[in-house]
Amino acid sequence: MSAPAPTAGAADLGAIRDDYLSRLEASDEAGAVVVVLAALDGGHDAEAVLLDVVAEAQREVGERWAAGAWTVVQEHIATHISERVVAAVSRHRPAPAPTGIGRIAVACLDGEWHGLPARLLAEVLAHHGWEVTFLGSSVPAGQIAVHLNTEGPDVVAVSSSLPSRLPAARRMVEACRASGTPILVGGPAFGPDGRWARAVGADGWAPDARAAAALLAAQVPDGDEAAVTVDDASREEQAFLHASRGELVAGVGSRLRGAAPGDELADDLGHLVDFLAAAVYVDDPALLSRFLHWIGSITVPSGLTGAETGPAVDELVTRLGDSPRTVALLRSDAVRAACADVTAGVAE
Repeated sequence: MSAPAPTAGAADLGAIRDDYLSRLEASDEAGAVVVVLAALDGGHDAEAVLLDVVAEAQREVGERWAAGAWTVVQEHIATHISERVVAAVSRHRPAPAPTGIGRIAVACLDGEWHGLPARLLAEVLAHHGWEVTFLGSSVPAGQIAVHLNTEGPDVVAVSSSLPSRLPAARRMVEACRASGTPILVGGPAFGPDGRWARAVGADGWAPDARAAAALLAAQVPDGDEAAVTVDDASREEQAFLHASRGELVAGVGSRLRGAAPGDELADDLGHLVDFLAAAVYVDDPALLSRFLHWIGSITVPSGLTGAETGPAVDELVTRLGDSPRTVALLRSDAVRAACADVTAGVAE
């Protein structure tokens, strides 16, 4: 069965997205603002411009950085421009007055500084009639608890890009549960199918802003406590990995290259320990295997190579012998297969 032909509006948005991306590539903030405001004046609604132009362009920016085609500086400039563009859209096409369907607080997890997805969600929900309070990036669970007690929103929506923040997600869930406030989560941190949202006890998960608006319109479901995999053992071993991070990075780096690791290798090994800790926390080897495949797909000069992933995992097994859940996860079929895949990719 063939796919339906795109509508004229969809084709227009594709061209607008390409134009917008070219402005990001040129670090042209003024031009990027002109592109999106012209799209609004041309009849496209704000949600389509925000999600199909700005968000999709940012996804391409991330892919270009991961492929080594763009530098970190270029990615940061593009993200800053997109944040300014979202503000321009909000001023140019303000959301209608709240319809009374509910009050929602939108925030990023503690330690999550990628605030653009949460800001986009806040704008979309406002256009759907919600009374939205955007709390910003890196909001600690304790501060959410204060906000819930003083302001009493009906729902909390939380965004995060990195699975290494899952322990912070569980703390956020517990803060919301203590006040009886449902929590909806989204972003790559929670897995492509939301499995890690269930593992930390979130009441709902949405893959994107449109899905979040639809889920909220239908009513946020109750969380399934039976799906929560976080227990005392997982907390203990995750905490140990966090406390031992520096020692593990130095030891594994020296083992791999015979000297103290340089900045790039240290960064990659630090992420490896962080993702291992998160995988242990939710008891899912797939979380670590996805990270290993990702690290093997990006280009970072002097960073962890695909050929080094297997030896790095082996060294972690040796150093973490007193952490049985961690060792079992490192020895799992999923992690071993990922190491083999990444190594094979380097050899091809």
